[in-house]
Amino acid sequence: MAWRFKASKYKNSVPKFPKKEEWISELPIGTLMNSQGNHIKASAKYMAFNVDSTGGGSLGILPMSCTGRQGMKIPFLHAHGDLVTDFDFSPFDDYLLATGSSDQSVKVWLLPEDPGFESESNPVVNLPTEDRKIENVLWHPTADGVLAASSYRSVQVYDVCRSQEKYVLEGHGDLVQSISWKGDGSLLLSSCKDKTLRIFDPRAGSLSQETPGHGNIKDSRVLWLGDKDVVMATGYDSSRTRCIGLWDTRNFSSQLHSVSFDTSTGILMPFFDPDTSMVFVAGKGDNLIRFLELTDKNPYITEGSTDRTEQIKGLCTVPKRAMDVMSGEVNRLLCLVNNAIIPTPYIVPRKSYRDYHEDLYPLTPSMEPSMSADQWFSGQNDKLSLISLDPSKKQNVFNRRAVLLTGGGSAPATTSSSPAPQITNGSPSSKENSPPKPVITKPKPISEKPKPSPEKARPTTPPKQAEQRIPSPERKKEEEDVQGADNSGRSSPLAAAAALEQPSENAEPPKPVKVFTGIRASKFRHLKGQILHKSRHIDNLRNVSTTVPGESDMFAANTQRCAVPLEGPGGLIMILELDNPRRLPDSGNPALQNGSKVMDFSWDPFDNHRLAVACDDAKIRIWTIPENGVTENMTEVDMNLRGHMEKIYFVRFHPLARDILVSASYDMTVRIWDLADGSEVMQLEGHTDAVFCFAWSPDGDLCATVCKDGKVRVFDPRKSSQPLREGPGPAGSRGARVTWALGGKYLFVSGFDRNSVREVILYDAADLSKPLAQENLDISPAIRIPFYDEDSSVVFLQGRGDRQVHAYEISEEEPHLFPLSGFTTPNQSQALSFMPKISCDPRIVEFAFAWRLTKSTIEPVSFTVPRVKMEYFQDDLFPDTRVTWEPVMTSSEWFAGSTKKQSRVSMRPADMKPLSEAPVEAPKARKFESYNASTYKSDDQKKEELLSAMDKKLGLKDTPMPQDLAEGVDDDEWDD
Repeated sequence: MAWRFKASKYKNSVPKFPKKEEWISELPIGTLMNSQGNHIKASAKYMAFNVDSTGGGSLGILPMSCTGRQGMKIPFLHAHGDLVTDFDFSPFDDYLLATGSSDQSVKVWLLPEDPGFESESNPVVNLPTEDRKIENVLWHPTADGVLAASSYRSVQVYDVCRSQEKYVLEGHGDLVQSISWKGDGSLLLSSCKDKTLRIFDPRAGSLSQETPGHGNIKDSRVLWLGDKDVVMATGYDSSRTRCIGLWDTRNFSSQLHSVSFDTSTGILMPFFDPDTSMVFVAGKGDNLIRFLELTDKNPYITEGSTDRTEQIKGLCTVPKRAMDVMSGEVNRLLCLVNNAIIPTPYIVPRKSYRDYHEDLYPLTPSMEPSMSADQWFSGQNDKLSLISLDPSKKQNVFNRRAVLLTGGGSAPATTSSSPAPQITNGSPSSKENSPPKPVITKPKPISEKPKPSPEKARPTTPPKQAEQRIPSPERKKEEEDVQGADNSGRSSPLAAAAALEQPSENAEPPKPVKVFTGIRASKFRHLKGQILHKSRHIDNLRNVSTTVPGESDMFAANTQRCAVPLEGPGGLIMILELDNPRRLPDSGNPALQNGSKVMDFSWDPFDNHRLAVACDDAKIRIWTIPENGVTENMTEVDMNLRGHMEKIYFVRFHPLARDILVSASYDMTVRIWDLADGSEVMQLEGHTDAVFCFAWSPDGDLCATVCKDGKVRVFDPRKSSQPLREGPGPAGSRGARVTWALGGKYLFVSGFDRNSVREVILYDAADLSKPLAQENLDISPAIRIPFYDEDSSVVFLQGRGDRQVHAYEISEEEPHLFPLSGFTTPNQSQALSFMPKISCDPRIVEFAFAWRLTKSTIEPVSFTVPRVKMEYFQDDLFPDTRVTWEPVMTSSEWFAGSTKKQSRVSMRPADMKPLSEAPVEAPKARKFESYNASTYKSDDQKKEELLSAMDKKLGLKDTPMPQDLAEGVDDDEWDD
């Protein structure tokens, strides 16, 4: 019984609550909707927490180092269209975050390494949506890229790298309330509203064990206590008393131990530290944090301190890698309270903290996964590699990380038949298992990890594309260098992948490389959208029409004026001069009177005075706007085009030839008109349903359509009225858009899938049989309208009534679509109309400019790229641009078969020097750069430099001192 008197090293640990001024305060937390999640999570770099925003679809993101008042302008992760119910940081990447939401979706995000980012809205992966809202998300503890999520009565296990749902664990009688992995990741534990605890073997697809849990249907939480055969569950008993129970999985039918507390209504949130066996328990809405210790003998749970704090909205623990070990900190909690976060470290009292107390810090899991997702799905199990928290040994951990980031050799992984090596100095204790040195002489530090362009293997990339990323030339060279060193025993990531596909009987599987490293970086990754000053706004718009059909862009502007449809009879369109910002009068604003409902309208790209308007009376009206604008109601048109039998969907001008107009109608025909004489020249056939959209290729030779019959078609109209090729398009019938990309090589389509989820699809224009890339966005009734900027290869997406402007860079590199940071407007937008490149100001690195229509204003929007050397012309961002505002041929020349190219002009102002000609600055010394003899000087060298500096200041130079010039006497003269 001597164990009863064994003193615990952590028994007297106490929380050190910070002063109020040290809280992370003034946060937009407010009132949070209840969910199965804890509302706050932390990695060693970031903390994420629910914020009280519209719908609850956003998270606040702050670096772990922040303190004090933050205000409302904190970085936000605009994650979902509905409440974010749960989220979890990857144990192997401090920047990788998984989120689940009431909008039935699970997304994975790679947060920027720069904590100064403003917002993030582009996930790296969109996982398949579920039928009900997501309740829990939880990363696998040992395998990289494996994620579990619960939804209603089932638990899904995903392969994140391939965006696939691998297993569905069913058999629950009601809502799944909580899930937890065993420490080695072999089994999964769940609690359910049917008052039952269940243990699953996901890879066998079977329910291993089940037992009655707590006796009340109210919320319960479960924790698998590390690698132990013991699980913990919090909940309520039949008398509504909050309690904690322990179960031994070797005898799962009966409860091992139970502790009761009180009858409060807040669900108990449990946290377990397997390194110290410390347990923390707090209830939502409580102001108490209970510290308990877990033991191996009865009574199993011993109660420690109970400490009061503010009313708790959420709670989480911080990874052990972030502990301040030189102050005796053994655990740290983050308490989410009303409009603040309180960091609460637990300190073990010691007489002195001058030295590292190794007895308080057993080896803890490192950031390196034990297995890849493929290895775990194939049935392997392995324990986590461990590291020491001794600060003097952390440098080796840093080097191990650098090896992986630079594509160097990777350590062999252990198999389930042999124990994992214990790493005490950042490397395995066995010399044979130590990681090989990288081939690259200077591994990049962690801060130089390649930044994703959203980067990454983005949302819902097809399964094969997730593995076929094309690395940058620099990374490719590094991999070739490593491959060339195979005879030295090093193994590259590419060789590791080959070894997985063709395993050898004697060779051990290689240590997995991080799945989100080496991702292509984009120059436009951190593009910034900004609404310009109110002095340039047109305010007090009234009666803006919101019933314009979805096939129309609803708003059109050129470099001089814009057209806005108005509600009411008569088909009114108001014309406003953009160089005359003002507040409009409440009434009496002149307009164009079309006499019939407006369906669509478009400005002539070569004439700021000509506007084509399509109406539901099957007529197209061509208007000429006076030089000084519309000063009174106009009723007389220049031309009426008649030919369609039913109302018209849309009108589009040719991008290169003057006087060519295209229209599509409910009669399922696409007609091409010559405005020089008002005649219809040709028709495009082959559509079996409504034509949603039409787009000319950049060279003006081909055109593409997307149709309600679910087909995308490409035409060569001067050769045939039938499609040149066709392929499957968006399956939804609510609308779609198409635009050309990369000089006409690709087609970018925005539409809906069968479940009315908004999606984007990229095709090879020469082969429409299957998409190159396809990604789901969100659920909303408004079609996202694309605008493609060919100079930057960036496509902007905005839907009617949306606040979020999404952006992607389109590339020939897989996975082809790279999400960018996007832009969130302060209120709902009705439409955006982008201007020609000539409207952009390269002095502020503005690469796109648009006018934004709301229900009451017209506002200029600038899209810029952050750059350091703003005094130089950023020639890497501004190639010579096409002169799209001038025609290159007449309509008759084009109809005759002529093909001409537009000229190009430079965007560089005459007084700006190109960035490519800027002088190269010497590299700055890094703060934590390893020792280098040329950088660091010895004490003697420093002393010599100091004396030399003093001599120069005194003007002594090499002049001898007076005493050096004095003549002495002979030695024999001293005798006198």
